[in-house]
Amino acid sequence: MKAILPVIISRHQSAFVPDRLITDNILIAYECIHAIKRKKGKNGLCAVKLDMHMAYDRVEWVFFGEIMLKLDFDARWVRLIMACVSSLKYSVRFNSMETESFTPTRGIQQGDPLSPYLFLMVAEGLSCLIQKAKQRGELDGIKVCRGAPTVSHLLFADDSLILMKADKQNADCLRSILDRYCQNSGQLLSENKSSIFFF
Repeated sequence: MKAILPVIISRHQSAFVPDRLITDNILIAYECIHAIKRKKGKNGLCAVKLDMHMAYDRVEWVFFGEIMLKLDFDARWVRLIMACVSSLKYSVRFNSMETESFTPTRGIQQGDPLSPYLFLMVAEGLSCLIQKAKQRGELDGIKVCRGAPTVSHLLFADDSLILMKADKQNADCLRSILDRYCQNSGQLLSENKSSIFFF
């Protein structure tokens, strides 16, 4: 699976993908913030840093399975991965006694070597929603200079940076994307840890 990640995970994601450096997205983010700072004129730009609350623990298994199918994984492979994810059992130690074990109904176990790669597929759902909105002209990314490609978002595993024009249309579009993504994936936006930067 690790070998095919560069093919199925968009270039917007730089963490945990072989042959990609997280520093690549950091440099692009730095250039975009610099472009936002020196922006002049009445049309503003903004950067929105998103933080998802307990991102790994909140992944809905149905959404995760559907994403893998959308990424063209064979149904047998999806069943195998889902069996790995859903066969987990927990027990809690309370006053030096362990409770009966129970099975969770969602989430990807942090600490498992496979988990970061699995979460990339979950985050790809957000990336696809942003890309489609951009293609439809509903979300406008930013350019660091004339002739440069438009950048709408950068992903760092479970952290996201959205770059867009600072207007009501883009804000409404982003809110709609986040609502849809959170509702389907089980993710929860941590508004206290998220921030927005205007020019």
